[in-house]
Amino acid sequence: MTVDDDLVAFRARLDAERLPTEDVLAQTRTEIRIVPRAADPACGASRLGGAPDLPPGMAWPRHRWSRAEIETWPTWAKDELAVAIESEHVVVEGERVALALPFVAQLDLAELAPLQDTLPRTGHLWLFADQSSTLALAEGYPFVASACLYGKRGELVPATPPPLPEAFTPAAISFVPALSVPDVDDLFLTREDSERYAMLRRELVTSPRHAVLPRAAHGTTLVPPASFTPILRLDTDPALGMHWGDAAWIAFALPDGALAAGRFRDMHAFRWIG
Repeated sequence: MTVDDDLVAFRARLDAERLPTEDVLAQTRTEIRIVPRAADPACGASRLGGAPDLPPGMAWPRHRWSRAEIETWPTWAKDELAVAIESEHVVVEGERVALALPFVAQLDLAELAPLQDTLPRTGHLWLFADQSSTLALAEGYPFVASACLYGKRGELVPATPPPLPEAFTPAAISFVPALSVPDVDDLFLTREDSERYAMLRRELVTSPRHAVLPRAAHGTTLVPPASFTPILRLDTDPALGMHWGDAAWIAFALPDGALAAGRFRDMHAFRWIG
């Protein structure tokens, strides 16, 4: 079935449940669903977890804190830092310390090109994030230590990870257009309609829901913030060893100006616990 077929079937279900079909469809979007599969991805192919294929000489991304920043940390955080230094997950660089960021995803943009016109048509995105280190707030929303690398097409070689605080199970992935239906809280429904729609939505929305260019999560909370464009959403997925928290997911997102300019280094990783 195509996404158009899915939309026709969704409309029919809404009509059958006597729900306000046009109101729901007005907030229904499409996104590019990520389907993991048990296979060894070829060099340069899109993947989740494992290790990336990077251009020769490209440094593994690290997040750095100054000694002055560390002095403001609570005692428990300083104790955890000492353990991380002992395990070599964090290295001391003079007046700074550097945390090697866990690798999350490699996206071959040529694979995505037929499905979207938001991201570049060629090259790769490599995304990294450490779920345990909340850095600051963007428009009131916390984000974690992360990095996004962008490389145009060229030679790639399998990278050797440094000592990391965590690593995810490698998986090859494919991309499939899919419907993204609104949450109950996105709609102005009567109590009875809300109950019927919630039951219908539970049938349609599967978990984990990994996606490229996903819809922003609205409802009671907007994630990512309105001035950011979501690029990649990954749910907690035990099969991949991804545990972003209880009923949680992570959303990599770019400020709108950065997306238009192709400044992928400005990527933020928002972790949401539901």
